[in-house]
Formats: sequence, C-alpha cells, structure tokens
Amino acid sequence: MNRLNLEKSFAPVASRLEAVESELQKIVQSEIPVVRRLAEHVSKGSGKRLRPALVLLASEFCGHTSDKSVRYGAVFELIHTATLIHDDIIDHAPTRRGRPSLNAEWGSTLSVLFGDFLYMQAMQITLADRNWRTLEIFADVITRMIEGELIQNECLYSLDISRKTYFDILERKTAMLFAACTEVGAVLAERDENFCKSMYKFGFDLGRAFQLVDDLLDYTSTSDQLGKPVFSDLREGKLTLPILALLEKAPDSATPIIKRVWENTPPAISAEDARLLLELLQQHGSLEEAHELARQASKTACDSLSAIDGNQEMTALMREITENLLDRTC
Repeated sequence: MNRLNLEKSFAPVASRLEAVESELQKIVQSEIPVVRRLAEHVSKGSGKRLRPALVLLASEFCGHTSDKSVRYGAVFELIHTATLIHDDIIDHAPTRRGRPSLNAEWGSTLSVLFGDFLYMQAMQITLADRNWRTLEIFADVITRMIEGELIQNECLYSLDISRKTYFDILERKTAMLFAACTEVGAVLAERDENFCKSMYKFGFDLGRAFQLVDDLLDYTSTSDQLGKPVFSDLREGKLTLPILALLEKAPDSATPIIKRVWENTPPAISAEDARLLLELLQQHGSLEEAHELARQASKTACDSLSAIDGNQEMTALMREITENLLDRTC
C-alpha cells in the first residue's frame, strides 16, 4: 500500500502476524492432494494481511494478547480470502494480485468448493473457541457480505444504481468485515458492550474509508500497482462512487462512454474512452469528491478511536494506519 509501510505499521504485532501465517498454513493442510494444490496457489498470492493485523492491533489496544487473537486473525483472513475467490468467479476475473486468479487456473467448480472449504475452516475455529459472541459476529458478517454480493449482482450493468445502494453494498461487503475485526479484539479482552460497540464503529468507518479509496484507485492507479487491470469495476458492470458522482454532474458526456464499454463482448474500454473518462472525472471533481468522502470516514474513525479508553501507544499507531490508508496506491 503506498505501500502503507506495512512493516513499520504492523511492527508491534509482527511476531503474532507470523503466527497467523503459520496458523493459516496449518489450517489448509490436507491429505487431499487437490486441496493442497489449491491452497498453494492461493498462498502464493497472499495479500497485505490487513484484516488479521487489525484483529491483533485491536486486541492489543483493548488489552488482550493471548493466542486467541492469532486464531481469530486467521479466521478473518480465511473469510476475506474465500470472499475474494467467490468474487473472482462471479466477475470472471482473470487475475488477482498480479497472478492468474484461482478460477482462471483451476475453473469455477473447484474454486467455489475451495472458497466454501475456507469458510467452513473458519467456522470450525470459531466453534472450537466456544465463545457465543464471536460466533454471532462471525455468522453476522458472513451473512451481510453475501447480502452485499447479492445486491451488487442485481445492479450489474445498470445505470440506475443510487448512492444509497452503492454505500449499502460497500458497508456490507467491506465496512462490516473491518468492524468485525476490531470488535472481536474488544470481545476477546472481555470489554463491556459499549466498549465493543465503539470498537465496531471505529472498524466500520475505517472500512468505509478503505473501500472508497479502493474504488478510487481503479481509476487513478496502474495495473502493476493494483495487481489487476485498471477500470475493472466499470468493465465488470459495477458503478462505484467516482462514476456515480460523474453521472450526476455530466450524464450526457459520461453515459455514452459507459454504454460503449458495456456493449463490447467481453466488456472492454478503449484507450481513447479511458482518456476521455479520466478527463471527465477530473474536470467534474468526481475523483476529489470520492477522496474527500474517504477523508471524512477516516477522520470519523480517528475521532472514534480517540474517545475509547485503550492502550495509548496503540491508539497512536492505529490512527497513523487509518490516516495512511488514504494515501495508498495499491
């Protein structure tokens, strides 16, 4: 992430992040050869591990440092990875993090099953802990993420999507997962209900900021930085905030370009249309509007964190991570 300088940001939990990595490798070990091959493919394209890092940072912020936070860090990375696998199948995505996606390499059937396998492994870990509240959090976040995917797929290749629907999808698919990561830290520390709600709110606003920037990067970053083609959202029929803002301000200019992209089989954007679209986004302030909303969500998250009575050293670090997310380039 810009590269968010992850080594510096996650230094206080670096050893436990390594433990998460070991836990993940243990979880996906199987006597079944095809499972091992699929797991190896996925592990070679591992990402930033932001979600397990949030579990660990939030746990330490709340005063909890046992191995349970490592196991829950693994749980949320499994959920995230399974969701990405299923997303790539739905989107027919050829690449993920600069490598062939699982479905491109192994086909949709095996990929769906392996995503389901990861979900069930996460469920087993959660059940084994015998913590009713964390199980509720797990079940709720999975449900909300699937709802978000269902809503999003109802809106594909439609010019009628509203901002309300866009934010509904964003919150279910991303913000609630971040919120669950940070709330679990408070639950593991056995903090009271109000404290847990405050941690949930911090993660929720952090997730909103993260996804707004993510949607912005599809128009401002490069394929090498993202590890996937730029303009992917538009080609996949997803209208995110930059395009929604542009359609509000210049529908007559933007609509023909979007329709041309979607009329191609498969949907594709020409170099000329890409240039025109970027010019319109910049000219009408759509990119800056998306970034400003991300800044507001980041500030709200930081304000929430300052109001929570947690580890002060971790407060400063988590604020820094929240602010730095705004400047990432991948």
